[in-house]
Amino acid sequence: MHIRIHRPEWQRIEIWLIAAAVLAAILLVLAPRASDFDLKVPPKAIEIRLPASEPVLRADALPFTAWDVVQYFSTVLEMSAEKGPGGTMVFENHQTTVPEDRWRIAISVERKSVVVEFVVGGDFGMTMAREFFEGPLFTRGESEQLYEMLGHAQNSPVKKLPRFTVGMTYKETSDQQQLVLRFTAPIAA
Repeated sequence: MHIRIHRPEWQRIEIWLIAAAVLAAILLVLAPRASDFDLKVPPKAIEIRLPASEPVLRADALPFTAWDVVQYFSTVLEMSAEKGPGGTMVFENHQTTVPEDRWRIAISVERKSVVVEFVVGGDFGMTMAREFFEGPLFTRGESEQLYEMLGHAQNSPVKKLPRFTVGMTYKETSDQQQLVLRFTAPIAA
């Protein structure tokens, strides 16, 4: 009876080669590359924010950007904006077949103003506009002023608030409502 205690030479080499290949793959995946640490950050990309006792209001700039508005709606609607004509960012309900559930929100920049346009087919879309008024971009007092303006939106009110000036227009047809908000920096208005 002949029992082999040791494996043949080629099997031992094969096991070591497989082990070396697995180890090399792990090191390539987990080991940081030198180029990851060599990336240079442009000076404008570094921003240090110091805590301020009072917010500094700039009369020549809005307290939010069009991109902030897009981010707000992306979060609330849990969807990404589509690029529209002229650089407009658009959120739209494509899945509906019922006209009352149709809505479209377009965010754009015109001159130095941020324009938010709601085109809706029913109450749900106007609810989205009201919820926008209560969003983190606005203070409580600003939200209250926006609600007050919405009550008189057919008259195209314009209100100068401490952080921005807002103009509102509202049009209604038999099948849709259009609400346009134009936010401008206090000095630019």
